[in-house]
Amino acid sequence: MREFLRNLSFVFAAGCFGGLCYALVLWAMGYHGFNRWVGVDIAPYLSNAYLYQRVVWGGLCGLIFLLPWRRSWVARGFFLSLVPAGILLLLLLPMRGYGIAALGLGALTPLVIVLACAAGGIAASGLLRAQGK
Repeated sequence: MREFLRNLSFVFAAGCFGGLCYALVLWAMGYHGFNRWVGVDIAPYLSNAYLYQRVVWGGLCGLIFLLPWRRSWVARGFFLSLVPAGILLLLLLPMRGYGIAALGLGALTPLVIVLACAAGGIAASGLLRAQGK
């Protein structure tokens, strides 16, 4: 039981780190004009509320890393990041009125979301790898 709780703590912390990386990558893509360049209307404002929400949800999404995966840590981070990307594109953003896959924000919105989530997932997976998990 103690080992399970330790692993749970590790993946939650790694998920929080991944959520922070996701938030900063999405903000940087908006701030530096990448999102506008590809025709996507996402340019978040960097604030405590913006970061807090993504860090907490990142920690919860980090629980996905409890699934067994013995391949590359980069592939692990990328493929497991598709779960929160799918939740965003198929559930959360459509509930906010942006349409399926949030296409109301632009035709390449799924690409932007997947890239940002992949950055967070790979960062979290890298942190876990550095801890030997």
